[in-house]
Amino acid sequence: MSGVTGTGQRFCQALDLVDSPALIEEYLAYHQRIWPEIATHLREHGILDMEIYRLGTRLFMIVEVSSGFDAERFDAAGLSNPHVQRWEALMWHYQVATPWTPQGEKWVVMERIFSLKQQ
Repeated sequence: MSGVTGTGQRFCQALDLVDSPALIEEYLAYHQRIWPEIATHLREHGILDMEIYRLGTRLFMIVEVSSGFDAERFDAAGLSNPHVQRWEALMWHYQVATPWTPQGEKWVVMERIFSLKQQ
């Protein structure tokens, strides 16, 4: 989640899945009930809500964070948490970076291009 600052906001990210119906089904099954350690980690670090949507192999994630959310602290905590590291390694078996994702990253923050509220 690098590059995200905490102002009590919502942001969106994208990632792709490996193009395999069997692997996609496994990925979906893991997300029916994520590991409790992962849910705890997210909540303890200012994630208020998180939703993931899928269209084919494209994933779209909406994340709502608290006003005190610190992306660098969140990233560092994940790197030092063995449950998060195991989860991320497992998920990477199903995930693939989008063509626009910088080298070494997974979920990439999307640019908002429209808001009805601002019209």
